[in-house]
Amino acid sequence: MKQFATLLFLLFTGLASAQLPDGSVAPDFTATDLNGVEHNLYSYLDSGYQVILDFSATWCGPCWSYHESGVLEELYDTYGPDGTNELRVFFIEGDDGTTQADLEGTGPSTAGDWITGTHYPIIDNAENIFDAFECTYYPTIYTVCPSGLLTESGQATVAGHTSLMQSASCAPASLPNDPMLVGYSGDAFACGGIPAQISVRLLNQGLEPLTSCAIQVSRVLPFNQTEVVGTYDWEGNLDTYELADAALTTLDVDDLELLQFDIVSEDDNTENNQVLGQIQLSEQTVNNLQVRILTDAAPEQTGWSIANEAGEIVASVDPGAEALGSQAVHVWDVTLDDIGCHTFTLIDTEGDGHIAGAASLADVGSLIVTGMDGETPVGQVIQFQSTDDFSSVEFQFEVTAVSSLVEPTSEMAFSLAPNPVEDLAALHMVLSQPSKVALQLHDAQGRVVEREDWGWMPAGASTQTWSTAHLDPGMYLVTWTTGDKSWTQRLVKR
Repeated sequence: MKQFATLLFLLFTGLASAQLPDGSVAPDFTATDLNGVEHNLYSYLDSGYQVILDFSATWCGPCWSYHESGVLEELYDTYGPDGTNELRVFFIEGDDGTTQADLEGTGPSTAGDWITGTHYPIIDNAENIFDAFECTYYPTIYTVCPSGLLTESGQATVAGHTSLMQSASCAPASLPNDPMLVGYSGDAFACGGIPAQISVRLLNQGLEPLTSCAIQVSRVLPFNQTEVVGTYDWEGNLDTYELADAALTTLDVDDLELLQFDIVSEDDNTENNQVLGQIQLSEQTVNNLQVRILTDAAPEQTGWSIANEAGEIVASVDPGAEALGSQAVHVWDVTLDDIGCHTFTLIDTEGDGHIAGAASLADVGSLIVTGMDGETPVGQVIQFQSTDDFSSVEFQFEVTAVSSLVEPTSEMAFSLAPNPVEDLAALHMVLSQPSKVALQLHDAQGRVVEREDWGWMPAGASTQTWSTAHLDPGMYLVTWTTGDKSWTQRLVKR
């Protein structure tokens, strides 16, 4: 899998699913290492140990480089059984196609000898554990706290791992009364004028049962100011390391809301008492939509669906159901029958996002959903392009009006991503016949600041890269022309 620097562009926020997100409860497993010793994850956690899981493959170059750095070896020697005895480390070979010889450095699929000099346990043939942790790339390195909550600590330094281990959120329970806020668990979107439900994940990090605590909710305002919404009492019964979703209140949302949550009742440890949460107002649009996807080099993995407020799928293209071209723009016109809240889900069955075969930004898959009134775009609902791995990404929007039907046309179709842009944009176009294509850029005052002429472009889908590094930050209008037709899009330069 080709990995390059993370690049995420979201005009309207989506919720992606790939690796287990930080704060997830680690799945339990029992496995036997190369020396015949059986290990159970939850037994170590119940004993108060922190656990580092290094999911790697013998053929993985970055895995080998990190292994050779000695970071995990140093952590194990310092904090493991022969050190302070508070940490366990496991090398987990997640590719069942490799062999013992590969681990020894003599097989055909290996970067070196993984066994010699490794003091911590090695677990082979652990693809089932790799899958249980929803890993999608090597190496994936998790730190699991005694509470069972995990963090993707990655290829951190010794100091980085140590800082996480010694943090108030990951240390073993040691105080009688220690409620801890783990993360926001309420509504991520507000739609249809319905107040959003506000809740947080509450964990008992204390040694005594947690039966109540008070949680304050505040809006985060500019200039590091906050405005208290209210203080809410939670009651229940949590044993040590048990979790609960604490439903606090509902909130009317008019725009993007950033919220701060604080435990304000009596507490033996105040260092783990605060988390942030975000609620976004769903984008509003009309019932006629145009879905435009630029595929990567594995288009058979791509699909999408739209569900209505009741969760019923009202429009979809299943992965592999249509013969989609590789690294090409595909367009679907969709008419929705329902006014109200909807969820758009973009799918990649392999779980590696839309970067297959991508050597540059121009090759990365993208999604644009636009509201249409006849042939006239009336506003983009979703714009998404990412080099992150994902198996699915969800976007929320609300249909508030009925527009005239879209009359399909292939005369001219253009899209630009990412937007906002920094240094480089990818211009995707679909032409029904060979045509001369030109671009003109206007600044916010309407002045022409740049012209590009690509001359004759072939029929079908094609992509041009365009450098924007020299542009000043701000808003621009991009106009493409071909023959007597033109198409204009707003562009934001960061």
